[in-house]
Amino acid sequence: MWTTSSPMSALVLRSSPMDSQTVERLRAEIQNEYVRVAPPEGFPNLPRIPVGRYTDPEFFKLEQAEVFDKSWLYIGSSWEFLERGSYKVYDNMGRAEIVIIRGNDDVIRAFYNTCQHRGATVLREKTGRLDYLSCQFHSWTYNLEGQLIAIPDERDFANDPSLKDCGLHGVRCESWGKFIYINLDDDAMDLETWLGPVSEDFAWAKDLRPTNRHERVIAVNWRVCIEAFVEVYHIGTVHPDSVAQGIDHRGTVSTFYPNGHSRMIVPNVGAADGAPQEIKETLAEYRLTDEGAPLRVEANVSYNIFPNVLVPSGLSGFTLMEFWPIDVNHTRLVTWVVEPDWGDGVEPPEYKERAGYFDEVLDEDTWNMEHIQRSYQSPHFKGPKIGVHEKRIYYLEQSLDKMIGPDKVPEDMRVEPLLEKYVVQTAQDI
Repeated sequence: MWTTSSPMSALVLRSSPMDSQTVERLRAEIQNEYVRVAPPEGFPNLPRIPVGRYTDPEFFKLEQAEVFDKSWLYIGSSWEFLERGSYKVYDNMGRAEIVIIRGNDDVIRAFYNTCQHRGATVLREKTGRLDYLSCQFHSWTYNLEGQLIAIPDERDFANDPSLKDCGLHGVRCESWGKFIYINLDDDAMDLETWLGPVSEDFAWAKDLRPTNRHERVIAVNWRVCIEAFVEVYHIGTVHPDSVAQGIDHRGTVSTFYPNGHSRMIVPNVGAADGAPQEIKETLAEYRLTDEGAPLRVEANVSYNIFPNVLVPSGLSGFTLMEFWPIDVNHTRLVTWVVEPDWGDGVEPPEYKERAGYFDEVLDEDTWNMEHIQRSYQSPHFKGPKIGVHEKRIYYLEQSLDKMIGPDKVPEDMRVEPLLEKYVVQTAQDI
């Protein structure tokens, strides 16, 4: 459990991947969801989430400073940096740009794209490959490891001992499999600890390859946007001819993990009728050997990696969704199809087909979001009312307050931590 005094749990969590016993318990829990006629015994009535959390510019600044500047944030995969000197300039955070680059020692690092001479940007092109980094203003030059190696007219600085400290300023950069994260907080826990049980539960996917990147900007607060995807209560209304044809929201099982992460398992339509032999044949066809794979045959398994990533998964891959706040009323939504590596050349056509289908689903979701953001301005709407099925929304909001620190959140915008006792510690818990 978290303590109320610490911003986030620093407990080192190590667990095993989802095993066959856990799969059976989850199947039983899905059946319990189908037959329940009321909220689970003892589950609290969740109060409204204060609407100002979605509309107030000052709260937006607070979550940027206390959450996004201190969380591990996904910024790309090592598939983008196959050669030494491969780089990309990252600016999704809306602040100073960050360069991610593979060094001559094959280590992928991150630096602020800011020259330590006069503060100019070092790189202008968004992606590429180079042998060294040279500032666009005065040609101060750095090696791939960020060290200052050359300056014009060095005689002007010959007696300045501080030059040895003028390398590019590094940003913490760690990888989970092929997936690269950064953290602006030098004192944050390591990435593996941050991910906790998700690291093991989702381990089957850690070396997959992203492709088909799509981006759209939506006139909506980032949490209105992401919270549309952490529940499937809406699919009968918004997706009657697409998503609702494939999954059955009535059997949804949600799990809360430390550090704000959560998992949602939604059974496929008719999954309870699936024969064991059919499941075995599907596992063999897709060459799936991990113990959690049978559950992916029967259901959609989705994770919210706190704060701003969602990964609804399929049999052998997943869709990666990044929700980047631009301002209180605008979000950059980036999506990828993530699948097994196909080797050299163009990816298989079915990957592009999956991206096209998901774009159609996104169109169905996003047409409503800008209207919701405007509707939140109503003086007679106090904030979202959350039911049992939508509890991952409440958990996300309570996790934001946990990381910000309750005393820093204005009293009229606080979310009471009512779901704390439901947080589990290992991938085997449900």
